[in-house]
Amino acid sequence: GVSRPALTVHVLRVTLLDVTPPVWRLVRAPSAVPLSVLHAIVQVAMGWEDRHLHEWRVGDATYGPPDEENWGDDDLLDEAAVLLGSVAEEDSMLHYDYDLGDGWEHLVEVVAVQPYDGSEPPVEVLDGARSAPPEDCGGPHGYEHLLDALADPDDEEHEEMVAAYGDSLRA
Repeated sequence: GVSRPALTVHVLRVTLLDVTPPVWRLVRAPSAVPLSVLHAIVQVAMGWEDRHLHEWRVGDATYGPPDEENWGDDDLLDEAAVLLGSVAEEDSMLHYDYDLGDGWEHLVEVVAVQPYDGSEPPVEVLDGARSAPPEDCGGPHGYEHLLDALADPDDEEHEEMVAAYGDSLRA
């Protein structure tokens, strides 16, 4: 008989760079998902709203959604055409950039590649800390400023920031 390839899952640690304290998630995803689906998984896991352009950087290659007129980048490869398992093995790293204006960079580390037996959900957030910053707050620098203003009632922007974001942001 023909042996079927064993199904595997990737365990990924996704860390939002340049933000203190760290915002991170430990996520399990099927090795056979394309990067376009991994994009959706990371968005939900981190708490983003998928309102902006994004791209993946793997080694020297850059992947993204091909239909955004490629924002002038002829070297952009189709993220839907490449599988996670084909570009990332154990101990390898990918970079996921979201909102190229604000510049949120995520480091995606492959913690493990494990056989999958169906006894647990193939996609799951296993662990993590802190919620992602709000959309459109100006990137890491703007977020730091926002947290400072929320934390300091004497800050001239404190009332405005609380009105805009509530006091739901916990550092």
